[in-house]
Amino acid sequence: MGLRKRRGRRGRKPEYSAAQPALQAPVLTKLRSMEGFYMTRKTAGAVVLALVLALVAPGFTQPFADVPTNHWAYDAIAELAAKGLIEGYPDGTFKGNQPLTRYEMAMVVARIIARIEAIPTPPPPEVRRADLDAVRRDLTAATGRIAVTERDIAALQRLVNEFRAELQALGVRVTALEEELQALRARLDNTRVTGLFDAWYVVNQLAGTNAIPIWPRFRLQFTGTVAPDVSVFIRPRWFSNTGNQFVLDYDLGYLEVRNFLGWEGLTLRAGRDRLTLGAVVGLLLSEPSYDPAHRTGVSLTGSLGPFRFLAFTQFADPTNAFGPTVYGGRLSFGLLPGWTLGVNGRWDRNVLGTTQQGQGFSADLVADLVSGLRLRVEYASYSNDTLGQQGNYLFADLTFNLAQLAGMETFNPVITVWYKNYDVNWLPAPAPGLVPGNFTAYGWPFVTIGNRDDLNTFGARLDLTLFENVGVWVASEFGNIKSTNQSWNLWFAGARWEIAPRTPIMVYYANTQVAGTNTFQTYGAYISTSW
Repeated sequence: MGLRKRRGRRGRKPEYSAAQPALQAPVLTKLRSMEGFYMTRKTAGAVVLALVLALVAPGFTQPFADVPTNHWAYDAIAELAAKGLIEGYPDGTFKGNQPLTRYEMAMVVARIIARIEAIPTPPPPEVRRADLDAVRRDLTAATGRIAVTERDIAALQRLVNEFRAELQALGVRVTALEEELQALRARLDNTRVTGLFDAWYVVNQLAGTNAIPIWPRFRLQFTGTVAPDVSVFIRPRWFSNTGNQFVLDYDLGYLEVRNFLGWEGLTLRAGRDRLTLGAVVGLLLSEPSYDPAHRTGVSLTGSLGPFRFLAFTQFADPTNAFGPTVYGGRLSFGLLPGWTLGVNGRWDRNVLGTTQQGQGFSADLVADLVSGLRLRVEYASYSNDTLGQQGNYLFADLTFNLAQLAGMETFNPVITVWYKNYDVNWLPAPAPGLVPGNFTAYGWPFVTIGNRDDLNTFGARLDLTLFENVGVWVASEFGNIKSTNQSWNLWFAGARWEIAPRTPIMVYYANTQVAGTNTFQTYGAYISTSW
């Protein structure tokens, strides 16, 4: 029986171009030495096994009566027998021509494992903070004057992924390292282009409103690298709106400066952007769920010790009716491992006094209670000074991943239950995570259907994975409309089939009832692909 050492994919050493001597010294020298440490960990089992087999006894006696000393396999059999890895039959024979049973093979493997476990593991090589800083300095100095290949960057990223916990324990900001790798990757091509195409097919079955719109959308994303920490991003799009009118505009376009003012991890964005306040729904502000919310402003994100923060201000574009200036911010931190608490604030102001003004706050908690059980809670309160109205909004859900909780791996069932208590929406545009008059479909993938206000409801959703690339879901919500005390019911079902990588097709059916009367009944399909 022969033994071979195999290198897993992550243990394979990257190849380096011979045309890059500047990178090989000193950056690649350090990279290769660190990767050697990485490969030592990943192939430790094979190395130790080889050492076990290499510990040959000082001398061999003939182990079995039926194995002659001139047999071609004699040395190997004698070595394994001397180490106690194989044993013969009670009559002292080996019976080398007899097939090996699975049980006998299992005994050999068990003995090898026992030998390996008995060998003390040497401590890993010491990786000092100064070594990592030296690599960073070399990479920074090399940027712009050497040709770095994609393989070099991939090797560094693999090291960061492998030693993430150790790097954080040493006080190294892994996020900052990854941002530097991203900057290096971006320099391979100063302008990077990605894209998205998607389309809806919707049939509204309500009497008198049988419209069949097709809403295609095509987006291109351009990322231009100006310097290692400076880039420009713009996302033009061509799409069909609800009136089947084709529109050409851009919904994102900003300048991004990382490590702003020399503060590691501090990022400045200036331009048209979309922001969210809240880690669950975005009850206080959720611009991604409101397609026309084109707003220009400035934002800062970063870390301060255990805290993550966001601060921003946004102004209305001249082409839309969103008049007030919005100021806002978010502060989040980890209470416990897997528990994150966030607080948010929003202020709407307009010096001319011609638009709605007000202020509000919110708080959210995301907690992994145990493996497969996640709790999310978000609460918001907002006072509209112009209208003299105040609203309070609460959302909570609990997700049970039964494959993780109970080992139910057939269909990988996931059950989510939720509760909502929303007042009438008094927040001015840009719209928050709840939209007046629209119905809610939990986990809905489309921006055209959001979280309806003025509800007090419970709901549940079941997700099943039928095949690796096919899943189905069914959801229901029931309760009442708060302002009128009318009953509210929602039924929603659908399926998702990923026909190719990053190319899903979804079909769905949805029905809502108010006071027992159908108010919305629709079915449709959605397809998207990205590159």
